[in-house]
Amino acid sequence: MWSRIIEAVPISGEETQTTSGLWFKASSINSHLYVDNAIDHTPSSELSMQRSISKKDFLFVYSYYDRWVNGEVGVRHEVSRKSRNTAYIFALIDKYAE
Repeated sequence: MWSRIIEAVPISGEETQTTSGLWFKASSINSHLYVDNAIDHTPSSELSMQRSISKKDFLFVYSYYDRWVNGEVGVRHEVSRKSRNTAYIFALIDKYAE
């Protein structure tokens, strides 16, 4: 999934919406994933600066994805305590999952 997203997200960025309705811009540069505030859509996330999402962080959050999609109570809270990028990673997985 990491490779699929890295290859699909353009260098110039692509705006995507979280499940809570906030928009953010994701970009992929040299096999690195970044998220930032949306420019073209509102309401935008309110990041103070662009964030880099490491492969390790992505894979950690991804390991909870099926539990989250299946509605397991408390999963979102559990994973959010260890990653501040949970909403962005879940939104990207949602978008690019087959």
